[in-house]
Amino acid sequence: MHIARMAWRNVWRNKLRSTAVCGSVFLGLVAGIFSSSLVKGMLEGRFKLFIENEISHLQVHHPQFVESRDIKYSLNPDLFLDSLRGNDKIKAFTLRTLTQATISSSTYTAGVSVLGMNPHLEDMTTRFSRFLIEGACFQNLSSNEIIVGSSLLNKMKVGLGSRIVLSFQNRDNEIVRSLFIVRGVFETYSNRYDNSSVMVEKTYLNELLGLEDEFHELAILVKDEADIEEVASVLSSVSPKSLVRTWWEISPELILWLDSAGIFSYLFMIVILLGLAFGLLNTLLMVVYERTNELRMLMSLGMHKSKVFLLIVFESLFLATVGTLAGWVGGYLLVKVYANNGIDLSALSDVMRDLGFESVIYPHLDYSFFILLPFIVLLFALLAAIYPAMRAIQLLDIKL
Repeated sequence: MHIARMAWRNVWRNKLRSTAVCGSVFLGLVAGIFSSSLVKGMLEGRFKLFIENEISHLQVHHPQFVESRDIKYSLNPDLFLDSLRGNDKIKAFTLRTLTQATISSSTYTAGVSVLGMNPHLEDMTTRFSRFLIEGACFQNLSSNEIIVGSSLLNKMKVGLGSRIVLSFQNRDNEIVRSLFIVRGVFETYSNRYDNSSVMVEKTYLNELLGLEDEFHELAILVKDEADIEEVASVLSSVSPKSLVRTWWEISPELILWLDSAGIFSYLFMIVILLGLAFGLLNTLLMVVYERTNELRMLMSLGMHKSKVFLLIVFESLFLATVGTLAGWVGGYLLVKVYANNGIDLSALSDVMRDLGFESVIYPHLDYSFFILLPFIVLLFALLAAIYPAMRAIQLLDIKL
């Protein structure tokens, strides 16, 4: 206790230097915490978008449709509707007809993916109407009306009310051409999707394809992710010949994506703490060389070398503790503020959309990160103090 009190007084003998060291720890931690939360928020936000707007929690297909993408491999909705509507663990679901087509205007032709859907069910599942930037209400889509991505619409040099043609093969492998009227324009978080996808009403598309009421894809959102496997088991029992897959079976890389979010958070902090540790080590060495005569005097008064060693270690820990407490509070408050309000990167929206991220990012860090962080900082401070403390003992052994 006597050594600790002496170390605390020594820390503030040079207030300017100690404040500078604590300030560097504070700024380093705030920057590290915020950078880590930003990366984690971006990755988790992209995962959430991918689940809500692309693959959902569960998907059901005809097994051969997944392999060949041939439209003749469809499923009967009557097999599933009763189970879906009577399951209180299911939040929403949508039935989709999927095909590839050629889209044409007077000046442009391109290949696109056509999504035939029930507007109401699709919006309940993916909330797609929030991406609609022009046109009438998403849920009023009917007959030969089509919704097109803004990027694709610009390339085609057409606008709302324009007529475009879709060409595709029906169930009998015959070429079908149909005129559609542009009813809406959407702009999602992904330029790739906007350039290559269009949406039409499912019933009308099924008539053109000769599929009656059948579908190619059933996408399901559950209320609690813990129930995903149970719901999948129910659907598999209802239609054993159908292929029921969870999101991690559809895109196993997403598990790595989520794991990497936590890893990157700690990697950012470790890199920053290494820089802070070397700065602290340099400061302590300077202190040791400046106070060599003082330390020798303390030894002549009976202080043991081990206590000199502890004195330097305690000074390092005190400097790190003050900076860590301030940085921890500052970083937590900064993340808390932006986690609620988000960071608007609309100025970089084109770049963000090319990467598949939304322009508003919500930083996020788990509470376990904040609990573990002070112990990691103190460990680095302890390691940084070892060499200066050993150097002090070596200098004390040198005779004048």
